[in-house]
Amino acid sequence: MNGGLTAETTFTVFGGATMDHAAFTRAPPVLGASNPGAARTSPGGVGLNIARDLARLGRQVRLITRIGRDADGEAILAAAIADGVETPGVGISGALPTATYRAAFDNEGNLIIGIADMAIFDEVTPESAAEVVAAMPDGTLVIDANLPAATLAFVVGAATSADLPVAAVAVSPAKAVKLAPLLDRLTFLFATRRESAALLRRPDDASVSTKDLAARLAGRGAAHVIVTDSGEPLAAAAGLEVHLFAPFPAHVRSVNGAGDALAAGMLHGLACGRGFFDAVLSGLAAAAITVEEDGTVADGLGAAAMEARIAKARIVT
Repeated sequence: MNGGLTAETTFTVFGGATMDHAAFTRAPPVLGASNPGAARTSPGGVGLNIARDLARLGRQVRLITRIGRDADGEAILAAAIADGVETPGVGISGALPTATYRAAFDNEGNLIIGIADMAIFDEVTPESAAEVVAAMPDGTLVIDANLPAATLAFVVGAATSADLPVAAVAVSPAKAVKLAPLLDRLTFLFATRRESAALLRRPDDASVSTKDLAARLAGRGAAHVIVTDSGEPLAAAAGLEVHLFAPFPAHVRSVNGAGDALAAGMLHGLACGRGFFDAVLSGLAAAAITVEEDGTVADGLGAAAMEARIAKARIVT
């Protein structure tokens, strides 16, 4: 039960690539006031992060996204290439700047607020994606909800016709709703509690468990579902079977990129032959390694490091 992934699986990632501007307070934040802290700028975005994570785990991966004709775009392209990501599908806009994501985190690495300027991804239309899709090799598709709804539907439709697995990442509550019409064609869905509530078009009610949310999304047709809840146990659902998994112990520096690492780690685990529920451990290991570093893609992430983290967690538990 691994969604059809094999050791030879290649990945094609359709999604966002941004320049991330992150600021961290040194003490518990005081809203409406100036807070002492630190700031950093680095390439990010769900699609880019997942592609780079997969490449660091030894996977062959192509990235399909759009950048501006600017220094931020050049930095993003360089980061992808440095990690071994194939980039012929990265388009360059002649009119819009590279997307940016500005986020504030508290002294424990938790997100306070994030603001995304991603108008450039509206240029990734079904027409612009058609040539890439036509030349797409067999393998697994990864999509994120930064792209327009029509483009997501087009890519998923092409994957369905070719009988290729599709993994989808919800990105945010506002963008997650784009995936609602596609649920019954998704092999894997990764969403947070709030994104899951948005997908189900229901309030984010804390009394509803992640286990229930995952079960409901599986009931809407998604073959395999992961619902995360920050530092609380995540829920994994496959059909009628649902299990909870506690995050691995970690010294958190920043949660930025943790969800992307979770998705990449799980996909890698599945390609290694692990079953769906066992592959959750691969995702948790990748996420734990990532939150212990400042960047959205951890320098310490690799297949061996991930296996060592899984072994360590099994000893502790």
